[in-house]
Amino acid sequence: MAIRDLLWACPLCGAEESIRPAGRGESCRACGATFRRGRGAEIEAVPAGGGPIVRRAAEWVRRLPPVRLPGEGEDEGDAETLYRTAPVEARFAVAYTPVRRGRLFIGRVERFGPARAGTLELTSHALAFAPEAGAPCRWPLEEIGAVQPSSGVLQIKPRREPVVTFRFREGSVRLWQELIEAALRRFYRRTGRGEIVEFQPRVSTR
Repeated sequence: MAIRDLLWACPLCGAEESIRPAGRGESCRACGATFRRGRGAEIEAVPAGGGPIVRRAAEWVRRLPPVRLPGEGEDEGDAETLYRTAPVEARFAVAYTPVRRGRLFIGRVERFGPARAGTLELTSHALAFAPEAGAPCRWPLEEIGAVQPSSGVLQIKPRREPVVTFRFREGSVRLWQELIEAALRRFYRRTGRGEIVEFQPRVSTR
């Protein structure tokens, strides 16, 4: 996972989705700080005009501002509220390939079709993908059965439909994971479906 996916906001200035590739590392477009991987799980940050700061990735993550959806703490009622959009590349699972160890069947892995460029939209009611070419897709929040990051992409599993992956052209995988999970929690509370306790391998409530 790239640093900009893990650190969806700059831990030094708080600017959201401001960290972008720069040379051999990544830098914040807002404050000019640079970031690069250190040893093990460490990330080195160099503030503009300052000296290097080395911390473990988990420590940097704890310094990020909380993820908030629009209308936090307000009663949305039945009106559909737009939370966020992002340019993405989507791939849809088209088949499953068996995985074996010798003659032993271990499981199946998804085989995905070609990438389709478009826009991902998260609202208070649904997650939708509008491709640059072809028919749009819309998944009501109650039909999203799982949310999981994997190898630089975000996977969702709609109920009774194949897995879909999203690669964000500019946004952060981790931020979108947090946003979708927050939207699902809010929707489940609003509709009396209980508290979500996990999102993978499936959305489960208590």
